[in-house]
Amino acid sequence: MIKRLEILGNIASGKTTLCKNMDKKGYLSIFENFQDNPFFKNFYKNPQAFSFETELTFLLQHYHSIKIPNKKNLIACDYSLFLDMAYADVNLSGNRHKLFTEIVEEILIEIGHPLQIIHLTCPEEVLLQRIAARNRDVERSISIDYLKSLSKAISLRLKKIPDQIQVISINSNSINFVSGIEGLQEFEPIIKAL
Repeated sequence: MIKRLEILGNIASGKTTLCKNMDKKGYLSIFENFQDNPFFKNFYKNPQAFSFETELTFLLQHYHSIKIPNKKNLIACDYSLFLDMAYADVNLSGNRHKLFTEIVEEILIEIGHPLQIIHLTCPEEVLLQRIAARNRDVERSISIDYLKSLSKAISLRLKKIPDQIQVISINSNSINFVSGIEGLQEFEPIIKAL
């Protein structure tokens, strides 16, 4: 059975940068490629019209990349199925939200829960600055209200995470993952779990 770590955090919280560092800790890093989602650009132009296919596609991409066989028994994902649910909580409603939830539950029956989740927190004002700094055209419409809604949804999802999953919360505003994670005390529980 492959042991899985998932990184959960808001947009621009440092998920991908942190995940790149996990290779040095013996994990195989797996990254979301948002550009592979054909609905992503349309979603930011009109979230209400394109949210269902966008969220489903991200979910299925994540599910598929976790299932791909590899030679390591430790993987670190720069995404989380719990984050997928938080996005669904913000962007979907009614039968579409119900169907999305049922698909997540079916996926988890097959691949199981992650052993660990790293939860990255960061003030929304800082996230907005980071989004502006990386200057992606598709992200220009992201508002602070949307980031706050997503942060709230993430907090509510964290309360529903089963007790057997170790959750480590880290304030990514105070840590520069670009320079590495060596010597950072926050990562000692992760290292000990290897």
